[in-house]
Amino acid sequence: MDRIAPWLQTNWDRRAAGNFIGGGTGGGLAVAASASTLAGGAAAPRTFAAAVLFIAAGLFLVWLEIGRPWRFLHVFFHPQTSWMTREALVAPALLLTLAACAWRGGTLPAVITLLLAPAFVYCQARMIHASRGIPAWRAPRIVPLMLATALAEGTGAFLVLTPRAGAGMLVLALAAIALRFIAWSAYGRQLAQGGAPKAALAALNAIDRPV
Repeated sequence: MDRIAPWLQTNWDRRAAGNFIGGGTGGGLAVAASASTLAGGAAAPRTFAAAVLFIAAGLFLVWLEIGRPWRFLHVFFHPQTSWMTREALVAPALLLTLAACAWRGGTLPAVITLLLAPAFVYCQARMIHASRGIPAWRAPRIVPLMLATALAEGTGAFLVLTPRAGAGMLVLALAAIALRFIAWSAYGRQLAQGGAPKAALAALNAIDRPV
């Protein structure tokens, strides 16, 4: 196995990436908006509506990637083994609670959203980690990296949509950025120590400073 040269994966394209981008940002935005609601701060309906749009757009993109899109119901058949199935089971409930938050608000929908949104992002992170054939993805620290990234992106989107948010949300955003930096650094160290392909390390090093 050591003699097999690594190659760039081509099975997951921009549509799959769009699912993780939309799901992560939407999930993080859902956490920020529901946390703000429960803290008695400002969480306009548009923040919950935007989270719906992010998540729905991501799911639509990954639906386009399916070889036979109209057989998508098969994704629900393997909750005991598939993180994609678990994501698909959590997504409808999350979208419904987000719609309830946008439409009528209230404490109960916000609490449910605060529970479902991290679960949804966690399922997505585990999908990436389960791709054992890709060394850069099977590193365990990719899971906290994706969770921290989602929170950072989501709180950032919340501040853009709610410029008059209180100091508490600004503190949450700064904490999320710090966690994201720590998770990114830890992920890079794990890959370097775990013998990831040189091409993968070079690609990550090339974006390290911008990230």
